[in-house]
This record gives sequence, C-alpha cells and structure tokens, in this order.
Amino acid sequence: MTWREVGFSGADWRLFTIAAVATLLVHIDAHIWNDIMDLEIDRHEKSRETGRDRPLVFGWATVDEYRRISGIITGLIVLLSVYLTLYRVFMPLLIILGFFFDYGYNHPRIALAHRPWTEWYIFPWLVVGVTVTVVYAATGLFSLLAFIVSLLHGLIATCFVVSMMRRDAVSDSRGGKRTSSVQFPGIPHSTLYGIVTLLVSFLVLAPLAWILGNPYLAYILVLITFILAAVTTIIGARIDQLCTRARFTSFPDFEMQANKLMLQQVGVTVVNAVAVSLLVLVSGGMR
Repeated sequence: MTWREVGFSGADWRLFTIAAVATLLVHIDAHIWNDIMDLEIDRHEKSRETGRDRPLVFGWATVDEYRRISGIITGLIVLLSVYLTLYRVFMPLLIILGFFFDYGYNHPRIALAHRPWTEWYIFPWLVVGVTVTVVYAATGLFSLLAFIVSLLHGLIATCFVVSMMRRDAVSDSRGGKRTSSVQFPGIPHSTLYGIVTLLVSFLVLAPLAWILGNPYLAYILVLITFILAAVTTIIGARIDQLCTRARFTSFPDFEMQANKLMLQQVGVTVVNAVAVSLLVLVSGGMR
C-alpha cells in the first residue's frame, strides 16, 4: 500500500519501520495480557494436542514477570509514538486505538474476549488499524485503498480466529469464558463468518473500483479475495462439523483435528496477503 500510494522514493521507510515495530509491540503486549487473563482457562486446554506453548501454565514465567515485561513494552511503545508524533501529528490517535484493541480485548478489567461476538468485530478492524497506521507513518496519508484492502484481508484472517474460538469452546466454558461459541454452540460460527466475508467482498467492489480508477484491477482483487474466502469458509464448515460431533459424541481427537484445519486457514490467509500485495504493487508500477 505504501509503495503504491507514493512510490518507493516518496515513502519514509524509517518511519515505516518504527511504526511497524510499535504495532508489533502492541501485538506482543496483547498476547501477554491474554495469557494472564486466560491462565486458569489455559490449564484445561489441551496444549499438547494443539501444539501451543503456555509459558505461565508450564511454569516458565510468572504473572508478575509478565506484568513487568508488559510495563517495559508499553514504555517502549509510548517512546516510539512520541517520536512518530514529531513527524505525524495524528499518530497518538492511532496508537490509542491500538491500546484499545490491546486492553479492551485482553485486560481482565474489560475482558471483551470473554464476551460473545467480540471476535467477529474486533479482529477485522485490528488488521485495518495496523495497516492504516503503518501506511500513514510512511506516507502521511490516510489511505482509503489501504483501508478497504486491509478490511478484506482482516475478514479472511478473522475466519481463523472464529474457528479458534470454536475449537476452544470446551475449555472456555469450563473457565467461565462466555464467548459466542460457548453461548451459542449450535450456531455454525465459522461457516457464517466465512459467508459474511464473501458478502463484504461483493459490497466493496464499487468503492474499490472508484479508488483505484481501474474496475478491472478492482474486480481481480475482489475475485482473489472471494475465491480464498470460499476456501477458508469450506474449511470452517468442516470445523463446525467437528464441533457438532464433539458436542454429542466422545471425540478425544477433536482439538488436534480442528487445529490442523485452522492451520490450513492460516495458510489461506498468508496466500491472500502475498497475492493481493503483489497484484497491487505490480499493477501500480514499481516507482
């Protein structure tokens, strides 16, 4: 997005890198607080089947150590944002938005992660926020192109997140976490979210064509998104089927099988990011 908007020579790649590091640190801090908040829940989650390391559960670190690490990371984020503000006046608003995603979703006092439907609307806008922030830092522009394309990618990436919540419904329920999949286990969440992604890809075709000034390029971008969204929706439907089977029968391999399918969704997300990025870059000309 940065390259297309202003060309290679027109971008400030120093600010680009600093903003990318700052958003990465916010993301790391979010994982730290998520581990703290879900500590008791994670004790019931089958980490061996899903291949996830749990430092707090395994005793590799303590909650106090995690809090201290979070404090250091937050301090670094603030310092980086102050530096970026010297060049980009609206940067504090974007960093505050990042902290909202961080603490709003993961901090125990707010704990949106423990409420239903939040994964549906938080994560697509998280992707948008990160993309718009980094592009703004590098170009000084609030890019509508970056906004729309990152929203499409965020929706595809969230298909994986919704499936993850489906997989974790049993352990979440034991830990008192009231996610969508816990509250409404009979709804095929992964399938429905994939359908939402397909519908949105159609809705953004006209504004994307207007922004690009090239309806054919917009059509190809949307077609790529639609095809990959269809693939991840089919995978999500299989996860929904596994969840239904696990609800009514003994299914000891559920977490392992669901996790394999989720990793396939992650692969689809990566393919989408690479394909769309290359298409936008090449079509815009490598200036």
